[in-house]
Amino acid sequence: MMRVLHAVMTLDPGGVERWLLEVTRNLDPAAIRFDFAVATGEGGAYAEELSRLGSRIFFLRAGRDPLRLALALRRVLREAGPYDAVHAHLHHVGGLVLAVAERAGVPRRIAHSHLDTSHIDRRGGLLRRLYRKGTRKMIDRHATHRIAVSAIAARSLYGPGWEKDPRVRILPCGLDFERFRALPSNDAARRRLGLPLDAPILGTVGRLEEQKNHLFLLEVFALLRKRRPDARLVLVGHGSLESRLRFRAAELGLGEAVLFTGARSDVPEILAGLDVFLFPSLFEGLGLAPIEAQAVGLPCLLSEAVPAEVRVFPERTRMLPLDPQLWADEALALLDMPRLSPEAAVARIEESPFAMRRHLRDLLSIYGVASPDPIPRRAA
Repeated sequence: MMRVLHAVMTLDPGGVERWLLEVTRNLDPAAIRFDFAVATGEGGAYAEELSRLGSRIFFLRAGRDPLRLALALRRVLREAGPYDAVHAHLHHVGGLVLAVAERAGVPRRIAHSHLDTSHIDRRGGLLRRLYRKGTRKMIDRHATHRIAVSAIAARSLYGPGWEKDPRVRILPCGLDFERFRALPSNDAARRRLGLPLDAPILGTVGRLEEQKNHLFLLEVFALLRKRRPDARLVLVGHGSLESRLRFRAAELGLGEAVLFTGARSDVPEILAGLDVFLFPSLFEGLGLAPIEAQAVGLPCLLSEAVPAEVRVFPERTRMLPLDPQLWADEALALLDMPRLSPEAAVARIEESPFAMRRHLRDLLSIYGVASPDPIPRRAA
């Protein structure tokens, strides 16, 4: 059995964490096991299930302190190893993780870019440039494999010449769409959330943090409500900006028209109650939520910062600059677009790079594990 140690920041809901959980659910336990080195302290919404699935979880309690991270990781590799691979999901800090892994004798050392940090890099001064240059050198020296979820994520971590590097591979995240085959009806989904059956319902999924741009979305919704006063907005997720967003929604007179659901494990069932999906992110490495929205059959409106690779249904996906009036107008137009049936949506998305079966074969090939087809499922 192959053993892989994943280095992550947290085990709370997020794109990287959600993807790793779904992959772990689908692993063949006779072939490979995932363990997790978590940079932060105890806890995480996914920790309990990952433990049930057989993963060992090591909380490094280092946060963003590189010295503490290196020392704690070295201890894990010494005491819990040997590992066949270390897979780093910490962007620039991944270079340090892989340096520690190489010193510990780990043969496969994988850097994985999930983000586009170019907006931060552009604002950074000399220290930021030196930091980026140093971490890229560490990745170049210590990584045996480099992967990224999109072209823009590859450029962000590996530099503008990434396409000429044979070690770099684009590997979009895979998801398990089995549960999308048996979603509740639109009316049933709305009843579960206490939403009106005959009103236009728009929504988004994502952490309530600056990256996801919810403040902009509230401005868009306020403009849209001037023309459709019965419209509702559903915000799925939790985060540090929730109080600020609630206050701004009240300022705009949106009141009970905005539903904050908090973090949810039934995102596909919630999406089934929407008419249009909105995703105005300021930056993304990929973005799993729009992929799930398309699997439900929803028309989608995305910011131009979202990588084009997410568009499984380009004819039903619009990408616009972040202008509130443009977004309000386009969102209203998308309300007239009929949704696809779940059967048609899932059938098409299962042929995309995001389908779990195809994704697992590609991922396991990076680990050097031959995978049968179909890959045995592990019970959740």
